[in-house]
Amino acid sequence: MNDTLPVSCRPKRSEALHLRLTREEHAGLRVLSTRTGIRRSRLVRKALRELITGGADLLERDQQAVLELARQMRLIGVNLNQIARRVNQGEPPGRALADVLDQLRAALKDCEWTWRRQVAATRARIVAVAGRD
Repeated sequence: MNDTLPVSCRPKRSEALHLRLTREEHAGLRVLSTRTGIRRSRLVRKALRELITGGADLLERDQQAVLELARQMRLIGVNLNQIARRVNQGEPPGRALADVLDQLRAALKDCEWTWRRQVAATRARIVAVAGRD
């Protein structure tokens, strides 16, 4: 994820790692790099971060989709808050509440779809090579 930050904001990479791969592993890494358009060093750092943190290290296009969904959910939350405030002041909820709840349901479905797409994209990046562990 740090690769999407401006260079001035990224933590300095001060440590180097020399890594030996089998011919098949190296070929798989080259194929994956070519297929995704991502440098091999970035792919290795991404895999390490996922193993260390136990969570996904999203690629830039996937980060943008998730950030957009989060923005939409925040906007819906603001609307829901305003409606709740009015209801607490004694105003009837009316159609606005139903509209916001419909938007929230749609946004949650979008979140689920985006996450499932991310998992599928991650699985699709797997490169089958002979001699894998």
